[in-house]
Amino acid sequence: MSEKKRSGCWTGLVVVLVVAAVLAGLGIWLLHKLGGISLFNTSQCVATAESQSYTYDLEQMQNASTIAAVGIKLGVPSFGIEIAEATARQESKFYNVTGGDRDSLGLFQQRPSEGWGTASEIMDTTYSSTAFYNALLKVSNWQNLSLTVAAQDVQHSAYPDAYATREQEGVVLMKVFTGTAGGALTCTLNGPTFSPQATDGSGLTTLGQSVVTDAEKQWGTASVEDVSGSARAFSLAVPNSLSGTAATERGWGYANWAVSKAEVLGITQVGYDGKTWSASNNSNSWQTASPADAPTGRVILTMTQGS
Repeated sequence: MSEKKRSGCWTGLVVVLVVAAVLAGLGIWLLHKLGGISLFNTSQCVATAESQSYTYDLEQMQNASTIAAVGIKLGVPSFGIEIAEATARQESKFYNVTGGDRDSLGLFQQRPSEGWGTASEIMDTTYSSTAFYNALLKVSNWQNLSLTVAAQDVQHSAYPDAYATREQEGVVLMKVFTGTAGGALTCTLNGPTFSPQATDGSGLTTLGQSVVTDAEKQWGTASVEDVSGSARAFSLAVPNSLSGTAATERGWGYANWAVSKAEVLGITQVGYDGKTWSASNNSNSWQTASPADAPTGRVILTMTQGS
C-alpha cells in the first residue's frame, strides 16, 4: 500500500472514531435528559456565601454542619466557628479519620496521649468539636488574633501557617450553618435506600427520631412540633428566646443542617421561610414555596417512607 493510501486510511479511521464518540456522548446525554437517569448528577453538596462556592461530598458536609451546630450550642462567636471550620478542613478535610500523625484521630486530629480524650470520645464528632471549642476559648485574646494564629494556639501544628489557606472556606461554612447566608446549601444525594418506616406513638418514624436525637445532641435542644405520622413530617421550631433576624438565621441554620444530614437520616424535603429543598429536585436547589410548606418560625422536615 502506498504511503498516500495508508495516510488516507488512518485519516478515515480517526474521523470514524471521532464521529462514534460524538454520537455516543449525544446518546448518553439524551438518555440522561429524557430518561431522568442521573448519570452526571454525582452526589455532592455546594455551600455558597459571599459570592463564593465550595463543593464537598456528603460526609464532609455532615461533619461541617455538626461543627457549627456545636459552636452555636456553646455560644461561641461566629469567628470561633470560622476557626473551627477552617481547622477541621485543614486537619482532616472534614473526614472523621481513624488515624494520622502518631496517635492523632478525628476531625481535628486530636491525640489521646495529649489529653484530648479517649480514642472513642475523639471519634465522636460532637465530642471532638466541643473539645476544640473549649480549648479555643481558653486562648488568651483569641478573638483579636488572626485565624491561623488562633488555630495554631489550639493545635500546635508542625505547619502553623496552613490554616490561613482555609480561611475563606471557614467564613463561607460559618455563614451557611449559622444561617446568615439563608438557604445556602444544596445537596445532590446518592439515592439512599431505607427500610419501611413505621411511626411510634408520637407519630415520628424511626429516622425522624434519629433527626431529633442528633438535633438535641448537636444543637443542645430540639423543639418538635406538628408531627404528622401520615405525611412522615414534623417541624423543628426556632427557640422562643430568639426574635427578628436572629430567629430567621437560626431557622436557616436548622434548615441547612437538615439538608446536610438528608442522605444519612432519610430527609426528603426541608421547608422554611418561603423556600423548600427537595431530594427529588432536578437542580437540588431551594425553590419558592407556599407558607404552608415553608413557614417562618419553624423548619418542616419530611422523612422518607422507606421501601
